[in-house]
Amino acid sequence: MGINAAIAKNNRKKNSGGIAPDPLHVVNTLQIAIIHFNRLFHGSEDKEPLLITFIYLWMTQQLDGLTAAEDIPSLSRVTGTDGRDKHRLRIINTNGISWVEYAQCYSTSTGVDWQWQPIPSALNHFFYHYVKTLITTAQKPLLSVVLKQQLWRFINGSWKTPTSCAQYGRLRKDVFFRYFTIMTQRSPYLSTTAKSILLGDKTLHHHSATAYQRENSDQIRSKIFKAHNAYLERIAQAGSRYRINLTLDNARHHFSLLLDTKVTLPAYLTTTGKIVAFERRKNPNDHGYQYVELPTIWVGSKRALAIDDVRAFFLALDHNVKQHTVDKIGTKPQLKAYYNALTYQLAFQFLILTGARATHAISLETRRCYGTLQSTLSDKGRYRTLYLCDYLQQAITHYLAIQQHLQTQLGSNASSPFLWFLFDENNQPQPLNARCMRQFMQQHWPYQSNNIKNIVPYCLRHTFAQLALTSTDPQLTTQHIDRLMGHSSFGEHLGSDQCFPTNKKILLQFLDPLPKRLYFSLDRTTLFSFSHIHLLQE
Repeated sequence: MGINAAIAKNNRKKNSGGIAPDPLHVVNTLQIAIIHFNRLFHGSEDKEPLLITFIYLWMTQQLDGLTAAEDIPSLSRVTGTDGRDKHRLRIINTNGISWVEYAQCYSTSTGVDWQWQPIPSALNHFFYHYVKTLITTAQKPLLSVVLKQQLWRFINGSWKTPTSCAQYGRLRKDVFFRYFTIMTQRSPYLSTTAKSILLGDKTLHHHSATAYQRENSDQIRSKIFKAHNAYLERIAQAGSRYRINLTLDNARHHFSLLLDTKVTLPAYLTTTGKIVAFERRKNPNDHGYQYVELPTIWVGSKRALAIDDVRAFFLALDHNVKQHTVDKIGTKPQLKAYYNALTYQLAFQFLILTGARATHAISLETRRCYGTLQSTLSDKGRYRTLYLCDYLQQAITHYLAIQQHLQTQLGSNASSPFLWFLFDENNQPQPLNARCMRQFMQQHWPYQSNNIKNIVPYCLRHTFAQLALTSTDPQLTTQHIDRLMGHSSFGEHLGSDQCFPTNKKILLQFLDPLPKRLYFSLDRTTLFSFSHIHLLQE
């Protein structure tokens, strides 16, 4: 295999839907780590704080980034009234159930913010026991400098495979350290926005994808909690099936309960699609405390348009076409005005139904369109496949019929490399461009305000991405959305990647209902009726 082929294969493997590490190998490597941990810290009174720090670093994807003992953080516990900050833990109690939360970093356009994230279900009992008994609420560091050096020797040392563990296979230590990172990269239903919070820009597969989607912290918190539960559930099942021993020697608490997934969740963790964060505040009447819901923050694109506004805009475009109805067509200029109105309408429908970039030529190339079923589009210097829904296929077919009739009426033999284009005063085809599209959109936008300059055709691409993200029937994977948006890395471009029939079917199941959802008119009875009109001279 050549170097380029190897890079392409590695890129595809890291994308959502890639093969996840074998759960048996993961849990067996965890068993090997516990065996070496027990040997190295046998008889130590500080075994438990070292253990909880190690598990925290593994879960939060920080083990692989450590280079020295000084890099190891020291955990601290805060109360429900204290602020959020890095490496902080807290316990909240709702519905009589206690749950541990840790501070998760959110990088937004306004800076860095910290949000409380619930510990995965399989780890909560383990964390609750040690956080409650070992860490005080005085924000006293859990590990001293000496303990950090001891933990670093364990992390940086060699983990040889014991004879009792050799039969199951294992991961390389660095791969085990990156287990949560690898699973996050390859999770098909974890949104790009949530991945950007967990991975950051350095390990995010498609760096520009997060700029098109928007979610709030409650939604992201829920998706991360669900994903982490799934990552631990798969290795818990493998450990149970093969009786993997994860017991900490001479501990007050059995470490085997680390992977106890049969737990009762508090009510706030059972709401579908979101998990709110709380802050404990004292009641005004001085009788106890209450949990008050914290405000959410938004992460990602701010350019997606409200669905009702988009519907109103396309209704305005439909009204603009009807102003040039066949009853008002008596001259060639009137026919051209009707045709140009249809051209703008089709162009904007094309943008919202495909998510294509509103570049300088907002149309399909005739030579790149294959029977109106699908097309290839030049996207940042590379061609990608563009799937056309049934409505758009019919709209293009009807439009081309009108275009041919107009050329006959004008006696024009001029041609254009694009399927749809405007006719100027000299009856010459003029391609659409970003400037005329922007001016037309702002002129016909139904809500005139001071922010009208921010309403540009490119916003429709952001809106399309948001529609794909929030689709539930079908629910699209991260890779589906990337394919629709044209996000790809080396090895995922046209010619080195293919869309299987099942995936294409899912994409069309999302695309075909979009016109109805946007209230597009399905009435085309007027499109051919003007073919019998006798046009007057100009």
